[in-house]
Amino acid sequence: MDAKERKIIGLSVGAHGLVHLFEGVLPPLIPLLLVRFHTDYFHIGLVVTAFSYAFGIGALPTGFLADKIGPRRLVTLFLFGASLLSIAVWPVTAIWQSLWGYGIVMAGIGLFCSIYHPAANTLLSLAMTRRGNAFGIHGIAGSTGVALVPLLSALIGSALGWWTPHVIFGVFGIGAALYSLTIPDAPAVADRPAASRKTAAGKDAAGTGLKIVLFLLSATALGLTYKGIMTFLPTYMGQRVQLAFLPANPVALGGIVATMALLAGAWGQFVAGRLVDRYDAEKLYLVMVLAGMGFVFCMAFSRGVLLVGATVIYAFFYFSTQPIQNFLVARYFPRQRHGMGYGIHFTLTFGVGSTAAAVAGFLADRFGLASVFIAMGGCFAVSAGMIALLILSSRRPKPETDQQRPRGA
Repeated sequence: MDAKERKIIGLSVGAHGLVHLFEGVLPPLIPLLLVRFHTDYFHIGLVVTAFSYAFGIGALPTGFLADKIGPRRLVTLFLFGASLLSIAVWPVTAIWQSLWGYGIVMAGIGLFCSIYHPAANTLLSLAMTRRGNAFGIHGIAGSTGVALVPLLSALIGSALGWWTPHVIFGVFGIGAALYSLTIPDAPAVADRPAASRKTAAGKDAAGTGLKIVLFLLSATALGLTYKGIMTFLPTYMGQRVQLAFLPANPVALGGIVATMALLAGAWGQFVAGRLVDRYDAEKLYLVMVLAGMGFVFCMAFSRGVLLVGATVIYAFFYFSTQPIQNFLVARYFPRQRHGMGYGIHFTLTFGVGSTAAAVAGFLADRFGLASVFIAMGGCFAVSAGMIALLILSSRRPKPETDQQRPRGA
């Protein structure tokens, strides 16, 4: 890894951790928000859905822009925009004391966050020599952010006020944005010579329409599980886990236990990033999804230490799917369309997938939080089915051409 690659990895590590701090700051605060805004799980789920729709839908145009103007500039735009709006949560909600005011700001943060994944993954797919390993390192940073945010948000919010984590994460984001300005812009793929684009476009014949459709359907189903589980995991942990060495405060308890469990996700990213460069990516993808599905169902019917253990293993297998997905996008889409591919991918996983937040809130109000995990296990099963079809489609024999047919046939 040369000096340029190290700088790009450094930026992506910091920015990926931050994007998941911005995304995950709300769920640990749900018990505080219920009291502050006199609301219920369903309406909190709507706020999460507003953030997540913006987070996902904005990824589609960003993917096209990454191919046109270069991805590093877009990473910088994400960092400045999301950070400034996170800091603005404090004055906006102080003036407009309504859940809807908070929801509008969160939707704006989600829109800026939507820029990150298509831009960063395009940057890594084009700039890094060992692509799978780079996606694994990048994923570790994201999983670490996902794992730490329940702990950080819960402890800071319960001690200093529910809006404080937003402001602190925003300040860190401004620092990362300033660092990003020290990295020179890479040329956009669309600006490269036509001959190189033609070569890149014809390099990978695996990107057939059927494979892309099946892959995107599997990723969308997993996107539903991510948002449904992550929205209510801290609260679920706070209700179902009581350990003598942890605080009795359900907000802090839920955040601490969720963080302990989700740290395993970083290991899943690391292991899968190493394996996907060496083994069949589609089969590896199916194994990880099936294993994750089993432990989600276990989470729905367990308590205490068993619940913590099931969540640790679930997190390992779920987050291991992300570098595999990023690897497959780079395989299925031609080089000059990587941005478009990542844009479509993240629009479906984070945009359509965000529907699960409101649906999960409805299920939690009507049937209890355990029903959320049963429903998300069903989404895992759908994803596994799509991946199985993807593997079968790869084994289909190619149609016989006229030149291959025996004479007289």
